Amino acid sequence: MSQKVVLCGEKLIANRCLDCLIARDDTEVAAIIASETDWQADLVGWASRHNVPVYVGNVNKYRDELAEIAPDFLFSIQYRPLVKEPILRIPTRGCFNLHFGLLPRYGGCYPVAWAILNGEKRAGVTLHQMSPRFDEGDIIAQKSVNIDQCTTARQLFDKLTDVGSTLFKSAYPNLIAGQIVAKPQDITQRLYYSKDSIDFEKDSQIDWGKPGLEVQRRICAFSFEPFQLPTTSIRICETKLTSATVSETHVQSLHCNGTMPGEISEAHEDGTISVKCSDDSVIRVGKLNRQAPLRFLNSLGASLQEVKFVSAELLLGQVRR
Repeated sequence: MSQKVVLCGEKLIANRCLDCLIARDDTEVAAIIASETDWQADLVGWASRHNVPVYVGNVNKYRDELAEIAPDFLFSIQYRPLVKEPILRIPTRGCFNLHFGLLPRYGGCYPVAWAILNGEKRAGVTLHQMSPRFDEGDIIAQKSVNIDQCTTARQLFDKLTDVGSTLFKSAYPNLIAGQIVAKPQDITQRLYYSKDSIDFEKDSQIDWGKPGLEVQRRICAFSFEPFQLPTTSIRICETKLTSATVSETHVQSLHCNGTMPGEISEAHEDGTISVKCSDDSVIRVGKLNRQAPLRFLNSLGASLQEVKFVSAELLLGQVRR
């Protein structure tokens, strides 16, 4: 018997899950709930091409429509609104969420950024049963990926999109066959980050007075091109910072000899620079304002010995005085 499925979602991962479902003979995509804005996918267009009913906005507004459809399953794939209990009661075989974090540890918002900021070695995706609270409910399946020292948030997000698609495709047949083994979450192991746990404008500012690994993680966590890049300041010139690696070794300068946090300790032949942190480690910066750092700094007309990177907050405080 064909299974009726409703999918709430956005982004490329939702598009791939829909492609998986529509290709199956035992499944009918009965409706799609699409987000009003989607920077990575066009689910409304997908629905039109496949002659699938589509609703835009918050799924909780469409209780009557979903009750009439009477789906077997409802899936939430990178879908932001909380699916409330009246909707959760409608599907006859359950509601499942695909979360870009390893539960129970990384529940809530921004699991990609927080995994990098916390220095995790692995991140992953979790398919779990939905409950009236965010990211709770029994775990159905998980898949993880490595995080290395230079993994940016965008790179990790793209990795999770790939493994999430694979996880969904492999888990779905077990769901419809009733062969799942659900594992309760150990809530005592849970970290939960709320929507206001990160201020992406303020928290993306780099403080060179921190230890090198902390600076490195912040650079990577806030590198989500083309939408978000970490921010630093050079005196009164605010700029964007990307492509950085941290080194624990002391370096001898060819062009400068910075010894204080935020000062340039070395300029490299490939146009990159090394910037000092508080623990005597250095960050090798690959780009400033999407340019080779030496080219960008030369355009400012200042010698490298005079350049000091400071946080935007500190700079504004100095200007006020």
